[in-house]
Amino acid sequence: MTEGSPAEAKASHPLTSPFVPDSGTKDEVSGGWSVREAEAHDAAAAAAAIGELLVELGGEGPSAVALEEATRSLIEDPGAGVLLVAEAGGRLVGVLAASWQFAVHVPGHYGTIQDLWVHPEWRSKAIGRDLMEAFCDVARRHGAKRVEVGLPRDDFPNLRATEGFYLGNGFVPLGPRMRRVL
Repeated sequence: MTEGSPAEAKASHPLTSPFVPDSGTKDEVSGGWSVREAEAHDAAAAAAAIGELLVELGGEGPSAVALEEATRSLIEDPGAGVLLVAEAGGRLVGVLAASWQFAVHVPGHYGTIQDLWVHPEWRSKAIGRDLMEAFCDVARRHGAKRVEVGLPRDDFPNLRATEGFYLGNGFVPLGPRMRRVL
């Protein structure tokens, strides 16, 4: 994913794509929202959105303070990943947080979507797709070979819809993932 360091890639390539026009607005194209890389002033709202996602997924997650600290860290360290926000009318309506990974089996760098949330009133309007496509554009500029995402647990009520969203946007199943909390 890196044609240089991720920091260099972020600095030398503004976030532009067919989904994120140079003008920074998509009002004419997508119904009133824009997608951009998050800035420091977005940290609290993005952290709150990710907190809502965690509750929706059936957990409590870290404290609001811890979420905001992690969000700020991701915004400030382009080598760690990228945080994208979707806005409509000056209001945050979507968030995508992703990290950069390295693996021999890829081989090389790839991106992992860690969190993708769209406000319930704004779902089914292609905001999630636009956030994901914007991230794919950033990942390509970083030299990423692929993008991965983990699905929610099997007991998540909207698992099939979530899986369908990713399948419909070019993802293929990789199999289950596991974790060990330290």
